[in-house]
Amino acid sequence: MKRTIVFGLVGCGEIAVQTAKAISQSPNCEIGMVQDINEVMARDLAEKYSVPYCLTWPELLGNKHVDAVYVALPHHLHAPAAIEAAAAGKHVLVEKPIATTLADADRMIAAAETAGVSLSVAFTARYAQRTLKIKQVIDDGAIGSIVGLDFGSYGYKPPTYWSGGWTGRVETSWRTRKTESGGGVFLMNLVHTVDFIRFVTGLEVAAVAATYDTFKTNVEVEDYVVAILRYSNGAIGQARAATFVEGTVPGGAIEGDRIIGLSGQIFIARESIEMFLSKPYRDYEANKWHTISAESPWGGRQEFMTDFAKALLCGKTPPVTALDGRKALEVCLAVYKSGAAGQYVTLPLT
Repeated sequence: MKRTIVFGLVGCGEIAVQTAKAISQSPNCEIGMVQDINEVMARDLAEKYSVPYCLTWPELLGNKHVDAVYVALPHHLHAPAAIEAAAAGKHVLVEKPIATTLADADRMIAAAETAGVSLSVAFTARYAQRTLKIKQVIDDGAIGSIVGLDFGSYGYKPPTYWSGGWTGRVETSWRTRKTESGGGVFLMNLVHTVDFIRFVTGLEVAAVAATYDTFKTNVEVEDYVVAILRYSNGAIGQARAATFVEGTVPGGAIEGDRIIGLSGQIFIARESIEMFLSKPYRDYEANKWHTISAESPWGGRQEFMTDFAKALLCGKTPPVTALDGRKALEVCLAVYKSGAAGQYVTLPLT
């Protein structure tokens, strides 16, 4: 019985560096080959993990030892890469977002189904320990019926981010262009939180009213966005984000997200997770704040890779499905549609 899944990595930029590390730390994963049109990047990652590299897509797909392909390319290239990989009989894992359009997402899903391979999206935040603790609290009904959600971030992305990401590993400009990135801070960053909220609450977004603009950054995509989300159970959500806010919060203040129920709330900050309950829950007293976690919010990538590989080895559907990726993308596109039209938009989108 096969014990490991051999991955071919397509795109060797900064997020691929993180995923390669996660694969190397997973007991049921290994890297078989890496590919990038930038030979310096491909060779660098290949030498780090003592694997071969190539510069062309067909060469990687022709590697018979590769079971699955991890796609870490500019957003608009996710669809063609995934479709070709599926046609070659490879399982596919793409970085978020799944694609830039619902039509492309549907083409990807159809290609995987036709080829009989799995397609997943790297929503690694689902696997952070803090995420699983929050989900358990909600599943246990500790905060009651959820009626409110408030999430987002005000941060600062320097000009170098738009041309080289956070690390400057690869010089590129695709993040600045709407046709290639698909969107700005909402699609690039809040898509993770959109999926996180859906995962821990089980709620679907039913309607969106949004507005956005590009105030300070020399890019085609938004650098400020605010959206009101109405959920399937009637809950009201507020999402807000900006990428040019220097100083973030004043000293001593804490910024975070909230999940508000009729019997309590969960406050999710980078530093910790706090919970306030109006009735006792397990060892937690009522009517006081409790710290339930102080773990890093950035974990989960290695656990994600292990679980993804486990599903493939067992012939099962990966826990994070392509439909999960499509759902998150649809919310992002609804935000953009609402903001562009200046009107309320209902889901599913037509």
